[in-house]
Amino acid sequence: MIGGLEESRYREYEIRLTPGSRLFVYTDGVAEATNAENELFGTGRMLEALNENPDAHPELLIRNVRAAVDEFVKDAEQFDDLTMLCLEYRGSEK
Repeated sequence: MIGGLEESRYREYEIRLTPGSRLFVYTDGVAEATNAENELFGTGRMLEALNENPDAHPELLIRNVRAAVDEFVKDAEQFDDLTMLCLEYRGSEK
């Protein structure tokens, strides 16, 4: 866990990545990006952006999400960072 809150409860999960699997992680600033009407971008819009081209290279996936956030937010001032990381596992299935 990175940046956990002391008063929060967390569960441990284990996932198996196979070659070609992608992992997308992001800070809350992405889903909480706000437009001029104080609406949140939300995880639904983020998933739509990720699924526009799900087989794309990780860099393009991030660009798609960033473009969707920018289109949604337009000129509204943001108060949080937008940090995203997308990894593609290229290892073996061993």
